[in-house]
Amino acid sequence: MFIPTLAVLLTLAHPSIPAITVQDAGRVSAAANGLREPTRIPETGRLPYMCDPAICDGILAGERASRLGPYRGILQDIARTNFGRQRSAEVRSKGIQRLQTLSDTGYLFAMPEVYRNERDDVRRAVIDHLADSGEVGQAALAWTAVFSKSADMRVEATAAIRTPASPAVLGVIQIGLRGSEHATIDQAGRLSGVIDAWAAIPHLIATQYAADPVREKRDLAWIAIGTQRSYVQNLIPVTGDGAGAFQPVIGQVTEGFVMRVTDAIAIIYRTEVHHALVGITSRATGTDTSGNGWSFTAWRDWYNDDFLAIARARANALTDADAAAGFAEAERRRSADPSTPAE
Repeated sequence: MFIPTLAVLLTLAHPSIPAITVQDAGRVSAAANGLREPTRIPETGRLPYMCDPAICDGILAGERASRLGPYRGILQDIARTNFGRQRSAEVRSKGIQRLQTLSDTGYLFAMPEVYRNERDDVRRAVIDHLADSGEVGQAALAWTAVFSKSADMRVEATAAIRTPASPAVLGVIQIGLRGSEHATIDQAGRLSGVIDAWAAIPHLIATQYAADPVREKRDLAWIAIGTQRSYVQNLIPVTGDGAGAFQPVIGQVTEGFVMRVTDAIAIIYRTEVHHALVGITSRATGTDTSGNGWSFTAWRDWYNDDFLAIARARANALTDADAAAGFAEAERRRSADPSTPAE
């Protein structure tokens, strides 16, 4: 069975484009890059994709191959041969040079995981190699920034990601924000904020918080609410030599009720996602958007009514600038070509 790799899917996402008008240039450019045109956040149903879903499929296929294929075993052999504690600088350098010759998608996704506990020179070489490996390398860097268990690798991978975010990077962010682990969603939100991923805004709005059911088969708690009153319930005679007394027995009466908690919903507020959302939108609009708070409805209405107009105006301005630059370049080449007749 043919399983398309990330490189193949990225190639398929860049079709040849016929002649187009200036008005459609921005839209076609986004489509050719595998990006989706910004659309309204619906009141019900699924959120719009950030990029072509085929790119996400390719990313998942590449990561799966890195785990199930022979790639990790080969990389571990290189580590044992070249990166041991007693290895000389020359031997380590040869190992790094060998890593730089490995360009298959499986190797690129496996390297950060296999070498996350190696010394700085190896980890730095891995990050540099991914940064020089095109779109597939960018996808592997984004995957590391979102899913790696090593905080150092996440930081280094994030710093190496190019901006503006490529479709492959947006695909990884989309996978992360649609995940089930709170830590993964937080890290995907953090990456979105660092690289100013406008396409992630609807997903950040929707993942600021979540309600998780508490799955316990036993009672979660017993809670008693009421008023207690004390009184003398009984007297116990106490006698001694030539003396006697009574020891009181204190009783209590409780007026109220007892609650038995058998189920509950825990609301998880993802502060990293919220801060990333406020940061991206505030920088994009030049205004403070923190007033929308944690309300999904407030953010959705603001995005649909205000932000989309700003995004489209920015896209039109960039399209006009690109068209002007292309015209100027064509004029420069025409003027420099002596065979071009003067008008």
